[in-house]
Amino acid sequence: MTGLIGKTLNNGNYEVEKIIGKGGMATVYLGHQKNVDRQVAIKVLSAQASMDEQFKERFKQEAITIARLQHPHILPLYDYGSEEDILYLVMAYLSGGTLEKRIAHGEMTLSEIERILHEIGGALDYAHRQGIIHRDIKPANILFNSEGHALLTDFGIAKLTEQNISLTGTNVVGTPAYMSPEQAQGLDVTKATDIYSLGVVAFQAITGKLPFEAPSVLQLMLQVVQEPVPDLEEFVENISPQLNSVLSRAMAKDPDARYATAQEFADAFSDAINATTKTPILNEPVKRLENVVRTTKLTSIPTKIKPDTNPNTQTVIVQQSTNPLVLLGGFAIIAVALVALVVILMSNNPTNTIDVTIGGEATARPTDVGRVIPQRPFVPTFGRLSYTTTNAPGDTANLRVDNMQVGGEGVLVAWLMNTAVDTPTIKLGQLRLDALGSATLSYTDETGVLLPSQYNALIITREPDGNTTQPSDDVRYSAQLPNSTLQLITELLISSPNGVRNGSLLAGIQLEARIAAQHAGLAANAQTVVNMHIHAEHTINILRGEFEDYDNNGTRENPGRGIGIYTFADKIQALLDMVIMDEHSTNSFITNAEFIRVCLQNTRQRADTIVRLELALLASDDVERVNPQARESSRIANELQNGMDLNENGDIEGFEGECGLKQIEIYALLLGALDIVEGGLK
Repeated sequence: MTGLIGKTLNNGNYEVEKIIGKGGMATVYLGHQKNVDRQVAIKVLSAQASMDEQFKERFKQEAITIARLQHPHILPLYDYGSEEDILYLVMAYLSGGTLEKRIAHGEMTLSEIERILHEIGGALDYAHRQGIIHRDIKPANILFNSEGHALLTDFGIAKLTEQNISLTGTNVVGTPAYMSPEQAQGLDVTKATDIYSLGVVAFQAITGKLPFEAPSVLQLMLQVVQEPVPDLEEFVENISPQLNSVLSRAMAKDPDARYATAQEFADAFSDAINATTKTPILNEPVKRLENVVRTTKLTSIPTKIKPDTNPNTQTVIVQQSTNPLVLLGGFAIIAVALVALVVILMSNNPTNTIDVTIGGEATARPTDVGRVIPQRPFVPTFGRLSYTTTNAPGDTANLRVDNMQVGGEGVLVAWLMNTAVDTPTIKLGQLRLDALGSATLSYTDETGVLLPSQYNALIITREPDGNTTQPSDDVRYSAQLPNSTLQLITELLISSPNGVRNGSLLAGIQLEARIAAQHAGLAANAQTVVNMHIHAEHTINILRGEFEDYDNNGTRENPGRGIGIYTFADKIQALLDMVIMDEHSTNSFITNAEFIRVCLQNTRQRADTIVRLELALLASDDVERVNPQARESSRIANELQNGMDLNENGDIEGFEGECGLKQIEIYALLLGALDIVEGGLK
């Protein structure tokens, strides 16, 4: 499709510059978006597929799917459209390359792999909570931005789990080398399928090799279903033995035996590499062994099918409809391969059977994608109201509107409302629209009220003039969050029955973090074993909210408030989930809640590391010997509050490994943001 180069799409807004990637179903171009002067990636569906009505519908569903996913580690969709026989998606362009190229470039460090797993794991869990399964996790679909953060792309082949209709007539989608056993057998896929594929990615990042390799798709699928995961020691030097069990569980043949979430897998990976490995080694490239001879035995398969040129890393879609021979991706007849696979497996394992159905419905496993967020259809917005700080946190409301129309005589006036209780309505003011229907307003509460804790709705009414003191019933535009948002923001930032002396949850967790950091510092600076042990015990008890005698001196001491980091984090997350699961919650709220979830996750992981290091101090009778661990614990304890600029770009962002508790206050104000839609309150 080189004929597109130099042409424009969407009334000249997107200029196509060059091809940067190509797959079986689409070509990706580097483009230039003129109206905002930025580079973009334009994914264009193949011309043959574009002429098929089923594929057109599928492409539309892909666009809707991607648009729903707003996460810091998922490649964002900017736009989508069609022109003549061209269907296209416009996405962010990332200049950092792919994980596929990074693996091919050379050995990676365990710390680097750990960070990628946490970032992509967070993205996957976010998608899974919305009922979306990726189905094609592989290094080529993991991109890096200029700051080194990993983003997951190509959710375009994902199917919404609630769909009953199969637009492609298939239920096996994926790349053979990263395909799970249930995918290879044509069974239903769940979030466990993505976790398996992420395990393969981790294996390849460590070793530079795929766990299973074969000259044909059939042989490869047979290995995936039959063979155990190879030991890492066959491929690399000085690797933690615990990693074998972690990867084996992630790639277990039984989906139910795998980790429940991608984040649980990433956490287990972190625990394994930190349990027996020193920090300097974590930051050194893993030494790959040369001339590895694989020990996996491959069952002989009588076939005349010509071996594929590259069967391991191309995406394949296996037909499961009345026509079992439809193939996409240039592979041999997979339907026949699956039949052969069943015969071989049954002959090798006469007491066990594997249900594979060709030309009908595959044996179904109960779909389990965990906590599923209610689906929210795309609705055009006409601006947003957000909150900032002038004299006190959240005391200022900033309103920006676009493309609005009065719809007759009169003017538009904006009002803040509380739909839960009888709170006086605040008049923000008259919107003086320009020729494009745009306007801005700003309102600051003189008493310093945290506005998003008191108001969860906005209405814009048509009035005879701007002097009215009460809104009319002629509501032209509105915005609303669930009533539970008020409780969330109040408990998070003002007062909670679960706080310290009814203080806010954020103040409580920050207090425990500060006290823990103080005692971690005292342990690091201790001159005697006794003092080191005392403050190590204090640090652990503060974080856990316990009163345990870790130093065995006969006393159980906790200088904190006896609640702990973990309890506060769980309380905050429970409130977030309460609003997220409300059917009136918005996509904007879910996105901002995700930033807070990441910060809480970072806090838990840091606390886990601190506890592990402090336990090492308690196990030692030599202050000097464990001083590096003590210093490391103190450093991480300070990150509980302040976070860490992991990518050294000058900002501490809502990414895995970066934000801390201090950043939660910033994101908490964003929770009250209101996206404006046409019409009145629902």
